[in-house]
Amino acid sequence: VAWRMIIELVTGMLLGMGIGYGLDAVFETLPLFLVIFSLIGFAAGIKTMLGTAKQLAARNTADYPAAQDYVGKPADDEED
Repeated sequence: VAWRMIIELVTGMLLGMGIGYGLDAVFETLPLFLVIFSLIGFAAGIKTMLGTAKQLAARNTADYPAAQDYVGKPADDEED
């Protein structure tokens, strides 16, 4: 699971860097687009990682009702 999130982050960064480098090569503006698209790729990787974390948390709370205590929702078996 952790490797999946790391791979998502690195992939986003590498894609951004590749696009930026390609645009810099075409427009001869090295390192302008490389920096811009690296940051965009990093942001996209973070967004994808957060989506994966949210998906895993939802799946874990569905599989283990007692785990709902850890995400801020009361467990069904609690008494007031």
